[in-house]
Formats: sequence, C-alpha cells, structure tokens
Amino acid sequence: MGLREMKAARTRRQIAEVAVSAFIEHGYDETTMEQIAELAEIGTSTLYRYFPSKELLILEPFSEVLDFGHYLRARPADETAGEALAGALLDLADQFSDPSRRIPDIRRIIDASAVPRARLWDIFLDSRAEFEAALAERMGLSQHDHAVQISAGIALDIFYRVDEQWKGDHEKDYRVLFRDALASLSTSPIVLPTIPSRPSPVGDPVR
Repeated sequence: MGLREMKAARTRRQIAEVAVSAFIEHGYDETTMEQIAELAEIGTSTLYRYFPSKELLILEPFSEVLDFGHYLRARPADETAGEALAGALLDLADQFSDPSRRIPDIRRIIDASAVPRARLWDIFLDSRAEFEAALAERMGLSQHDHAVQISAGIALDIFYRVDEQWKGDHEKDYRVLFRDALASLSTSPIVLPTIPSRPSPVGDPVR
C-alpha cells in the first residue's frame, strides 16, 4: 500500500470512529452527515467522498471485522482444516469482543435500524466467497467443490447462530458463546444427507 492509500485508509478510519461515537452518544437517526463532518473537522464533500451514505458509516466497523477469509488465512499452516476453521471463528470472536471496536454498541444501533440491518446481511454474504476461496486453499480443493462450500456453510451457520444468541442477550460474551458452540459440535449428532446403501426399487431412482 502506497503512502497515499495509507493516508486515505487512516482518514477513512478516523471518520468512521468519529461517526460511531456520535451515533452511540446522540443516536443514529438524530445524527446528520453535516454534524459528522463538523465533528471530524472535514468538509461535507470530503465526507461524502469517503462515505456516500450514513448507513455505510455505521457499517464500516463490520466491513473490517467480517473478513472470514482473512482470519482463516492467518491461521498456522500446520493446523488441520477443522482446527483452522475453529481458530478463525475464535479469532473473529476476539475482534467482536475487543472493547476498542465497540461492536456490541454498534450492533444494537444496526438492529434498531432497518436499512443498516439489511446491508449488514449483504456484507456477510459478500465475505462468503473469499472465505470459501481461503478454505479451498487449506483443503487443497476447488472453491466450487461441494466439500468446501458445505464446510464453509457450516462454519458460517455457527457464526450466525452465535450472533442470534448474542442478540437475545447482549450481556453475553461472544468468545464464550463461540467456544460453547464449538465444544458442543464434538458430541453433536449432526446428520448429513446420505444416499441409501440398499438398491433402489426399479422405477424409483435415487435423485
């Protein structure tokens, strides 16, 4: 990354931090883009150049944190695919629980606002392709292989279910929830669809 790109990234992060603080203190709906620009000590046109809409500002922390592929690629090379998946989810939980990121406070605001809530799901889906690519590298398979896509889907479903648990009780710690969910898998009677081993009756082919 060049000097110009580094400076732009730093400015973008500073604007987002100012905006998040304003949203938490004054409320999302009550805070205007003009107020954010004033607090960030930049012009309104500069603010809109970095963030064309207010929902992009509240979602910026999630755009950084929900990078599943990054966490997976950062895991040690000697881990098995399963160990790396578990480690990546726990690394994600650490980021969610980092007080400096204020993810719980931001999430409460998003959950109460229809447009940011819908766009958060888009971020989640957009990150899946990169996650599958990282997992395919780890498994030595094609990104489009069923084993890769189903494995990624299970890991992401764990994240989704833990997140739903957290939304039901904001006092819970993401790390504890993830560890409990992963520990339960070792004894969980998960069933995968299987083709019957017995021959199918004539005229009743296995589809």
